[in-house]
Formats: sequence, structure tokens, C-alpha cells
Amino acid sequence: MSPARGVAFFDVDETLVSVRTLESFLLYYLKRVPSMISFERLAELRQQVVQLSRAEFNRLYFRIWAGQAEADVLEAGHGWFAEVSEHPDFYRANVLQRLREHQDVGDQVVLVSGSFGPPLRPLGDALGVDGLYCTELETLDGVYSGEIGAAMIDDDKRHAVDAYLTGLADETVSWGYGDHPSDLSLLERVDHPVVVGSDPALGALAAQRGWPVMPIDKPLAPRA
Repeated sequence: MSPARGVAFFDVDETLVSVRTLESFLLYYLKRVPSMISFERLAELRQQVVQLSRAEFNRLYFRIWAGQAEADVLEAGHGWFAEVSEHPDFYRANVLQRLREHQDVGDQVVLVSGSFGPPLRPLGDALGVDGLYCTELETLDGVYSGEIGAAMIDDDKRHAVDAYLTGLADETVSWGYGDHPSDLSLLERVDHPVVVGSDPALGALAAQRGWPVMPIDKPLAPRA
């Protein structure tokens, strides 16, 4: 790993991009495999995303992928990204600009997300990031089991920051960007936390602690 002036850690869903990658990618994949989930179950999931914690919702969501070949899902991730990244409002413009500013001055950029590899890897490749930490799904003979092998939410994000900074110089400066209370452990771990968007709980905490808040043009989706 090359010496870093600093490291900027970015959450992805509704922080760096305006969509929830888990939902957006699932809808894209269902065009290929419509029998994967019933419309009734899909409607239930859309209700549960605003009723459950992100950790609880993620466990239910990833069970949908049981029986899908990892290679097929990874391939679909590239197709999904090619399609959605053409939309002019896919990225949060001001957050993307901040990411580029970090890169321009020599900071390393790391994505830390509760989403999973298929939609995130092509995004990370396109942005030229230095690292990606995300949810890893268990596979059996190249097929998803539907179980989470390694989560990346809440305290997992702090552990990811710790892991990445291990071995870097003590004076390495760190930034963190997040939009949701599940990003709090990441924000508390870095030297310079930045709240993105208008989540009430996170906004109140930012006001108490004097953290800067980056506004967004597209409102946050409904959330628990």
C-alpha cells in the first residue's frame, strides 16, 4: 500500500449515490430472473425497509439471493452499473466532487457499504477507489446460500476503518462521509466526520458535535 496523505471513507447508498443499490440492483436482476421473488414478497420488502433496522432488513434481503450463481450475479452487476450510471442524478454531485477533490490532493478513497459486491465493484472500479469494504455473502460451490458471511453495518464499519488504517503512518488524516445512523461508528472513528443529507437523528448529532453537513438535492428515501 502506498503512503497516504489521508484517507477518505465514503458510505455509498444515499451518500455517494442517490439510490439504494440493494433495491435498484434487485429490480434490474429481476428482469433476468423474474421467478427469483414473487411480486407479493417484493411488496413486503418495500414495506420492511422502512420498518426494520438496516441490519435486520439486510438479513432478509440477502436471503433472496439463495440459489443464484455468484458469477451470474457479478456479471449482472456490471450491466446494472452501465445502465444506472448513465442517469444524470445517479451520483450525489457535491459528494462525488468531494471524492474527486480527495483524489486530486493524493488522499486514498475507500468505500464502506452494507451493500454487496456485484453492484459495488463496478462502481468502485469506475471511480478508481483504493479500497472497498462491503457485505460478503456465503457461497457453496459458487452459489449463494442466502446467508451473510461477513456483514458491513454499524460497528463493522468502524472495524473496516481500523483495518484499513492499520499499517499507515500515525499522522495519516482520515475523513468519513455518511447519511444514516448506521454510519455513526464510521463517523466517530475518523478525524473529520461529515454528515450527508437530512437524516433527523444524524443531523441532530451533527449539530451537537459541530460536524459539517453536506446538503443534497434529491431527498432521502423513506427510512426506519
